[in-house]
Amino acid sequence: MAAVNLIGSYNYALVALSVLIAIFASYAALDLAGRVTAAGGWTRAIWLLGGAGAMGTGIWSMHYIGMLAFILPIPVAYHWPTVLLSLFAAILASVVALGVVSRQKMGWFRALAGSVLMGAGIASMHYIGMAAMRLPAVCQFNSFLVVLSVVFAVLISLAALWITFHFRDKKTGTGWQKLSGAVVMGAAIPVMHYTGMAAASFTPSGAPTDLSHAVSISTLGTAGIAAATFIVLGLALLTSWVDRQFATEALEVQEEKLQRSEAYLAEAQRLSHTGSFGWRPSTGEILCSEETFRIFQYDRATKPTVELILQRVHPQDTAFVKQTIERAAQDGKDFEHEYRLVMPDSSVKYVHVMAHALTHESGGVEFVGAVMDITAARQAEEALRRSESYLAEAQRLTHTGSWAFDAIKSLYWSEENFRIWGFDPQLGLPDHETASQRIHPEDRGRVVGCIQNAVRERRDYAVEFRIVLPDGTVRYILGLGHPAFSPSGELVEVVGTDVDVTDRRRAEEALRRSEGHLAEAQRLTRTGSWAWSVATRHSVYWSQENYRLFGFDPEGGIPSDEAFYQRIHPEDRDRVRREVFLERPDEGSHFDVEFRIVLPDGAIKYVRSTGHPVCNISGDLLEYVGTSIDVTERKRADEERERLRQAQADLARVNRVTTMGELTVSLAHEVNQPIAAAITNANTCMRWLAADTPNLEEARAAAMRIVNDGTRAAEIIKRVRLLFKKGSPERELVDLNEVVRDMIALLRSEATRYSISVRTDLAADLPRVMGDRVQLQQVVMNLMINGIDAMKDVDETRELIVKSERGKDEQVLVSVSDTGVGLPQQQADQIFDAFFTTKSYGTGMGLRISHSIVESHGGRLWAAENSPRGASFYVTLPAKAEAPE
Repeated sequence: MAAVNLIGSYNYALVALSVLIAIFASYAALDLAGRVTAAGGWTRAIWLLGGAGAMGTGIWSMHYIGMLAFILPIPVAYHWPTVLLSLFAAILASVVALGVVSRQKMGWFRALAGSVLMGAGIASMHYIGMAAMRLPAVCQFNSFLVVLSVVFAVLISLAALWITFHFRDKKTGTGWQKLSGAVVMGAAIPVMHYTGMAAASFTPSGAPTDLSHAVSISTLGTAGIAAATFIVLGLALLTSWVDRQFATEALEVQEEKLQRSEAYLAEAQRLSHTGSFGWRPSTGEILCSEETFRIFQYDRATKPTVELILQRVHPQDTAFVKQTIERAAQDGKDFEHEYRLVMPDSSVKYVHVMAHALTHESGGVEFVGAVMDITAARQAEEALRRSESYLAEAQRLTHTGSWAFDAIKSLYWSEENFRIWGFDPQLGLPDHETASQRIHPEDRGRVVGCIQNAVRERRDYAVEFRIVLPDGTVRYILGLGHPAFSPSGELVEVVGTDVDVTDRRRAEEALRRSEGHLAEAQRLTRTGSWAWSVATRHSVYWSQENYRLFGFDPEGGIPSDEAFYQRIHPEDRDRVRREVFLERPDEGSHFDVEFRIVLPDGAIKYVRSTGHPVCNISGDLLEYVGTSIDVTERKRADEERERLRQAQADLARVNRVTTMGELTVSLAHEVNQPIAAAITNANTCMRWLAADTPNLEEARAAAMRIVNDGTRAAEIIKRVRLLFKKGSPERELVDLNEVVRDMIALLRSEATRYSISVRTDLAADLPRVMGDRVQLQQVVMNLMINGIDAMKDVDETRELIVKSERGKDEQVLVSVSDTGVGLPQQQADQIFDAFFTTKSYGTGMGLRISHSIVESHGGRLWAAENSPRGASFYVTLPAKAEAPE
């Protein structure tokens, strides 16, 4: 008869209890995983083993109570060593699970391996626990369900690991996410158990049951197991909670410290203009500190990327920065570079970037680094370079070198100092002995002694000496030094400058020579110089010649203003006081005044003093500078010149009177004509009036002719009187055409007397000239009379031509041409000399006086031969802008 399988049933209360224990154990696993993850070192090992013990106990308890929930119609006992072995398998599986989920990262491979090990451990726990059953029956397993239970164990382990890994975070607390995960895990774990239970079938057996080391579990025992399990899991959770509280408090303290540290770091970064960043090339992710955002002037809400950074890079640096980034991403090595940024406001920043390559767990490369805003440093460097350049240029322009030396060697020489001393900078700093050999032998001991005394007495020094360059050139040097000492009194160094004063020494020598030349020039020209201060109202400088001019002794110093005024002639003193600076110094008026001075010996000098105001940049009057010139001789020369001019005027008048005397017959004839005509017209007028019937019209006409004849005679007499007039020359605007016409009218009878025709060619637009009318009339009359005289004895045509026209360079040209005997042969250059004449009755002064008059008017008089005969005289005078009226 075939064996019949025993029919079992379940105690659903125990089944529910097993599921509840599974959920509780799952929650404990989630909580303990967080503690294991947060711990480190030995603490991690303790939490791993303790948590695995509690978690394994919970899983084992769920399994064992689930087995107790299966009721067979036969008595069942359990082999307790085997039961303990199943407990060990559960704990081992828990160790694997907690070890996997407590890692920082859990890849798929690690998750699959862990789930296989954990599932195998749980399956082993289950089937080892079933092997602990002692009952009068044979246990058989359905292979498919066994395999299915193992698969369920692996899959459930994978799900449990995933849930535990993602809900292990200690910060999650007892939230619904962790509780939901525990419920899911707690409901899933019994699935494997009860699938494994379903794989077993029991057939009654008559063989005796081995009950050694076997125990039967009563209801009280089951309750004890459940209670013990809850206690173990509760203690584990309590311990975890207590540790979490301590950890939370410690974490809060650490977070507070971290926040302070981050604040300090942020402030330090802000103060040092140094930002930090992290960059993962594989993902392109970039993390930046607040200072880095500030440096690049991006909003913190902006997600930084390489492209965004390159947008800020200066166009000239973009290719270099891009190449550096690409090479770093490819090589995975540290990098460091500098480049410029262009800000939205077009300002330019300089940044220095340093990055260190790290390898993260996934095998990729990650860079952490710092970006420093070095704009201020660059600007300071640039300013320093400019300052050094300016200093070098200033030293070059001022021929000033700087240096430093100690008791043993030279410490520093500027480039200009090398140039001054004639050393090559490429050869390095010269030693003391080499430098001292350049000092002139006559000055070397004095210079060394001066430096030694300054060091011994701890004072600055200044010494002037000569150096001799290799080419023999001698330079004058002004050395200034400052010794510096340590707190202990030892000499640290001597710093100072060497000034090439060669040019200054030469300039001083040239100045001394110039002052000597000036003094000699002032002595020769009798010109003194002076300066008068507005602030002190005293003279502050007199030259040697000024002392000599005014008769003061230089040894007595600059005389006071009152002493100076006492030298001025009493008749000129008040006028000088009014016209020079003393009465109105603040007005800054330029003055030029002449006056007389009376020297102590009674001699009188004429002085011309000129003063010029000198102001500062603000326009404030500071002083007067000027000259005083001894013009005594010039004054006397002017007086002599005036007497000579008067003599010349008298001579010209004599010449005019003489000429008029020669023209007496012609003038008498010229005057007689209008007088005779007037008498004839008077007789005619009387006849018309004496008629029986007076003819008034004819009488009136005769009377008008009488008036015209009288006027004509009066004009002739007026012209003659004008030529006889004695007086000072009077300059006015003169019409030369009118002068020519007057002289032709005056000399008409003379010309007629000798059968000479007079022809004129006068320019209508001839400008007037500034001159003395009488003198110009005398010139024209002299030239016309000379022409008439030259033609008296000529048998051929006699013609006198007078022309006027505009000349070159704003000149007026008047010419008098004749057809006479011409200029004297081989004596033409003497015709303008005094007392030269070709006339038997001439004085030889006519042309000379005419030449002087023309020159005094700024003009020119010359003569030329005519062809075929005769001569022409030409007069040019400067024209005025006014056209003749």
